[in-house]
Amino acid sequence: MRKIITIFLIIALIAIAGCQQKEDNTINVEGTSEITVEPDEAEVWVGVSFVKDTAEQAQSEANKVVDDIINSLKAEGFSEIETERLSLYEERQWDEGKSTIVGWRASQTIKVKTEDMTKVGKIVDIAVNNGANQINNINFQLSEEKEQEYKKQALAEATKNAKDKAETVADSLGVKLGKIKSASTAEYGFMPYRYAMAEVAVAKAGDEAANIMPGEVSVTAHISLVYNIG
Repeated sequence: MRKIITIFLIIALIAIAGCQQKEDNTINVEGTSEITVEPDEAEVWVGVSFVKDTAEQAQSEANKVVDDIINSLKAEGFSEIETERLSLYEERQWDEGKSTIVGWRASQTIKVKTEDMTKVGKIVDIAVNNGANQINNINFQLSEEKEQEYKKQALAEATKNAKDKAETVADSLGVKLGKIKSASTAEYGFMPYRYAMAEVAVAKAGDEAANIMPGEVSVTAHISLVYNIG
């Protein structure tokens, strides 16, 4: 009886080992994709920064200019406007290792969003003409709706890229490609196009604004697939 049980145990172990060996016969591949698309949204950051004798004077001046900029933008039909990055601090000057207070600096940044790429230069013009003395960033990017649309496209292309690689490897090895054992996405993202304003005086920023053109946005995806092979 013991002999029969021992034989059955040996057969079972051989079967398990065979299954394990079969499961280990896999091909691991990675697929990538990169597509370039036209942006459908732009964000412009403009700012004000003033140094005055007192904190109240500095803040009052910054508030006045920011209000003028926002009111002028709204008058031209721009509605997606946010005020952020407010700061107020002592401005110090260092001379021979000594620090002296020269006044108070108040700074504010305004973010303006538009879906009309042709109006980015107009935003810069309005801001500068109403007292902005800083042009921080101009980003051409994707709206949430477009981002989801291109995400699907990029992942589909990355998956096809991985599948093509797996088929090539299987053909080279003379084996049959089986079903997918597992799939995982390592990363997905898009890189906005950042327009760099030339280092010119803010007074001349309006001249450059007329030449601001959107650039293409890069969308990338990466996926890992594991195929069983026969």
